[in-house]
Amino acid sequence: MIVKDLEPQTHTDPLRRAGYEAERQMAHYLKRAFAEDPDISVLNNLRVERNGEFAQVDHLILHRHGMILVESKSVTAEISVNERGEWARHWKGQARGVRSPVLQARLQGELLHALLKDHAEQLLGKFMLGKVQKGFGSMHVDVIVAISDSGVIRGGAHVPSEVLKADQVPDRIRELSRHYRKANSLFSLNFKDSGYEATAAELAGIASFLRVWHVPALAAGEPVGRSAFPPRPVRSGQPEPVFEAAPLASPERSASPVRTSQERQAQARPRPDVACRACSSVNVTVQFGKYGYYLKCADCGGNTPAKPVCAACGQPGKVSKRGLEFTASCAGGHSWAYWTNPA
Repeated sequence: MIVKDLEPQTHTDPLRRAGYEAERQMAHYLKRAFAEDPDISVLNNLRVERNGEFAQVDHLILHRHGMILVESKSVTAEISVNERGEWARHWKGQARGVRSPVLQARLQGELLHALLKDHAEQLLGKFMLGKVQKGFGSMHVDVIVAISDSGVIRGGAHVPSEVLKADQVPDRIRELSRHYRKANSLFSLNFKDSGYEATAAELAGIASFLRVWHVPALAAGEPVGRSAFPPRPVRSGQPEPVFEAAPLASPERSASPVRTSQERQAQARPRPDVACRACSSVNVTVQFGKYGYYLKCADCGGNTPAKPVCAACGQPGKVSKRGLEFTASCAGGHSWAYWTNPA
């Protein structure tokens, strides 16, 4: 299941453009392999923050027994790894040292794992008659470095097992998922690889939680402020506008007139459940049609089904209308402000 697609990007810098093409290629392979797999959730280009630090993950794979971080690398010529684990990129007869993408992905995984452990009570249920809280401590975190199809890897036995060609990655993901599922089976003696197993509902909730916590990278020159960070999802029975970030405080804004609700929405962090699926614009209004509520894009004219997701429990929400204001509520008893159309 594809929970978060790779956003279209345009780069003038050749290196960044090549990097995006590598990510796009990998996203294509993942979509072809897992778009209809309910036990695998894929989030492309995920960026989350914890305590002021960011984890940037090219592709995150969630399965019932852990997560897999896939780091896409654009390699149009050759890379090599020596006996000391040092990486080098070869171009026009010259070798240039580069940072190990395996270590880089592991660091991102550590931060992502810590973020999930911070919210274990919110994301996981309990066991032993509902008395013991489940946790993420034994969750498996694997990494894969995906080299673009045109690249060549040199180094023989020195190349880490985590390094694969992009088209080999889906099979490796299936292999890891099967391995951990077998380790958690009733008669398995593989205690090293067992211990963590999420239910289908917990897996969906974790995927939705991370999608909500995604922080788009700031554009060049954009000020850093509270609106650059995601709202903190909370579990509460009270209505909570969990998606809208607080506006930046500045002398210019303090002196400006009070903004309308639509202006506040436009300046808030882009919301994953209120955006045009064709052009990613948030310049939308909520409308009602033959198939229920949908988003009408003012920029491209496209229609997108309104599918709110609860940030507290990950369940889908149902939209209700009161004047120009729209509220969403889920089966878990949570409700939140979904959108406000302009007057």
